[in-house]
Order: sequence, then C-alpha cells, then structure tokens
Amino acid sequence: MKAARLALLRGGVGAVRAEKLARDLHVTKGSFYWHFKDVSDVLDSLLLEWEEETATLFNRALEHPDPHQGLRGLLEEVQRGVMLSERGEAPSDAAIFAWAAVSAPVAKVVNRVEKQRIQGLVRISGRPDRAELAYYAYLGFIMRRRRVPEAAEGFPLLAATMLDLMLPQSKLSRSRAKSKRSYEKTTVHSAAGRQPASGKR
Repeated sequence: MKAARLALLRGGVGAVRAEKLARDLHVTKGSFYWHFKDVSDVLDSLLLEWEEETATLFNRALEHPDPHQGLRGLLEEVQRGVMLSERGEAPSDAAIFAWAAVSAPVAKVVNRVEKQRIQGLVRISGRPDRAELAYYAYLGFIMRRRRVPEAAEGFPLLAATMLDLMLPQSKLSRSRAKSKRSYEKTTVHSAAGRQPASGKR
C-alpha cells in the first residue's frame, strides 16, 4: 500500500501497475497477486482508506467536548498527514484530488467526502461561510505544497488562522500570534540563508 500511495502521488493513477509496484519493491508479480486480486483492487483500497481517514478524523473532532480543542486536534492531524503522505505512509489529498480530475467515479467519491468535511467544519464552528472559506484555504495550501515543498513550513500559521476564522477570537489570539511569530522567524532565517555573501553576486 505504501508503494501504491507513492506511485499514485508521484505518477498518477497510470503509475499504479502491478509490474511497477513489484519492481519498486524488488519482488515478483506473483507477490503482488498474493495480496491483491488485481490493480483495480489496489486502487479501490487506496480510495477507501482515504475516505475512511476523513471519517475518523472528523468524528474524533466532533466528539470532543471543546470545539476549540477538537478543531486544533484535527488540524494537527492534518499537518501530520501532509508530511506522512509525502513518504507514502498516509493517504494523500493531493494524489486523490489529481486522480479525481481524470476519473468521474473517483470525483463522485471526492465530492461526497469534501461535502462531509465542510459540514464537519460547519458543525464545529457554527459558521457555514467561514468553514467553507477555511476549507478553500486548505485546498490552496495542498496545491502549493506539491509545487513548493518548503511551503509546508507555513502550515502552522494557516492552521492558526483557520482557528481564528472559525472560532471566537478571544480564545485564539494568543495561539495565532505565537504561530505567526514562529512562521515569520522561520521565513526570515530561510531568506537570510539564501542571501549571497558580501561582495558576491
């Protein structure tokens, strides 16, 4: 499954093939068919685990008695998932969204799951407009994260801003300010590291 996640992320649905997966894992095709009936079985498993992950994360957040802590925990898990997915250790939103762009059946599943995600954010925040805006911000992050890997450093600020957007300011100002300071400090240090030495171009 890890090899299949990476293949989907890096090469798209066309890269999820028995021969390629077996070659990447240095095993025979027979080993592949010992675990899966065919490639369609692998793809079904990839989509199902992605769908189930959303249900698990949002159910956990919705069951938390404190909306602030529930949403914070959700965003922390999302940040963790973004990092793990780049190594094939967790389902990847970026990979699934790209797959949905070329497959109507997958798009149908993705549309349903995204509706559930937004509804979950609305239930936590009580603000339909802000919940949808926060989700769109997350989608923008996912797209940029694939093109610019270092953009992942900005996720804590995005998460704090989403918290601030959806829940009362009085509870979140300190958290957001801390994340902003941390992000700005990282950005300044990264920029400083890219500056040419004195007298050089």
